[in-house]
Amino acid sequence: MVKSAVIENPHKKSAIIPSELMQFVKRNTYSLLIKGYAGTGKTTLSLTILKVLNIKSNFFYISTRISPKQIFIYYPWLSKFVDGSKISKSVENGYNLSSFEDARLDEPESFFERITNQLMDVKAPIIVIDSWDAIASFMDKEARLNNERVLQTWRERAGAKLIFISEDPTDTTLDFLVDGIVELKQIFYDNIRIREILLSKLRGVRINRPSYIYTLNNAIFRSCNPFQPTKFIINIDSKIFKNRQQKLAPLYNGTYITSGYLKLDAELGGGFQKGSIVLIETDADVNVRTTISFLAKMMYNFVGTSNPILFGPAGIFEPAMVIAYLKSYLHADPKYELVKILWPTNSVEHSISEHIIPYQKWNSKRRFEYFQHAVLKVKEENPNKLLLNIMGIETNQKVKGFEKKDQIQGILPFIRENVDLSLFVTQRSENIEESLYDACDIHIRLRIINGSLFLQLLSPYSPLYEMINDTSSGYPKIELEPMV
Repeated sequence: MVKSAVIENPHKKSAIIPSELMQFVKRNTYSLLIKGYAGTGKTTLSLTILKVLNIKSNFFYISTRISPKQIFIYYPWLSKFVDGSKISKSVENGYNLSSFEDARLDEPESFFERITNQLMDVKAPIIVIDSWDAIASFMDKEARLNNERVLQTWRERAGAKLIFISEDPTDTTLDFLVDGIVELKQIFYDNIRIREILLSKLRGVRINRPSYIYTLNNAIFRSCNPFQPTKFIINIDSKIFKNRQQKLAPLYNGTYITSGYLKLDAELGGGFQKGSIVLIETDADVNVRTTISFLAKMMYNFVGTSNPILFGPAGIFEPAMVIAYLKSYLHADPKYELVKILWPTNSVEHSISEHIIPYQKWNSKRRFEYFQHAVLKVKEENPNKLLLNIMGIETNQKVKGFEKKDQIQGILPFIRENVDLSLFVTQRSENIEESLYDACDIHIRLRIINGSLFLQLLSPYSPLYEMINDTSSGYPKIELEPMV
């Protein structure tokens, strides 16, 4: 019996900040300025820094905007993260608020007294001022500059770490004093709103990438990983495979076929409707190994539940690569034999011949005759099973087999009647005919933005998802992280 998938616990996902910033905040003492307009995630980043450094109790967070109680409401993971072993008098609703100070009504004098007391007693290696603007606005320019210099001197003597949060990115008063400056922004890229962190200044740290895209999903700051195509290459040595997927959600619930990605299914309203034709379009920088890594989970869900897959006709996927990636998921499970690949007769490798349905390189009409015959044969050999067809389309040949709209319309009725889910995979190109877009029910795009890999659902529309590649099991295993 197929077992239900385990729902992912979002709080188990570790928080990530850019590697350069991580190197900087690990130093013994520093001052860091976090800039950004309202809503960009400055508070989230400062709390995430505490998390990644595993600072649970020995810190001092001064809030001039919201109460400590509200901080715990907006960031529920804090109640489990902050050390509750040293309970003070300021405990409300089970939360230990001793490290959080409400300074919303403070005058500059009492505010500085709080900070200097902490620095003199060396109680807190990290002091977060959220936000500095609220206090600086009460001081004239000369007093502000003097107090900022005093804070820097006391911080250095105490060996502490001081984090300023500023709501005004245009204010450069602190820039020359602090050791590090990062700015959080919201920008639009092809009509998509994304968040970007700029690493403007990190003394003593080489900045290899000046900016990263980030998400605030689950109230945790997490920057996106750089896309590294080499991490999508598998090693078929069976000794390295571990923790392979064993639990599968039901493939079909009577209405929807699962993609294997719970978050993608949710965006689709439950999954792919039976008979759907899906266009998966990739940027030129997304190689075939990356694409097959994304498809592997869908393939695994079909084959793992004893449902067949037909690749072809022809296209961008080499048979040996398809079988290698699927074997990495299934390991020793013989069900991968359910995969059949339409491939030219003069290009068949003996080691995978059992998976090949050969055809000759004739014109597109004959090629689709072979395709129709192959579909009917696979259906006959697997009665009462669902069939997945994956067709890799070569754009450099004017979308082979789809040069004219009437050819697409001619094959669609057969596909919808006999194939339970069809995936047309192609590289984004000006050569793609509009008729191919018109023929598909769902449009997915794999794309590179600012050096990171994302999935974008264009039809129906959804926000971006980062494609996170986990190779800890010895093979590429992609998870989707919403960009919020």
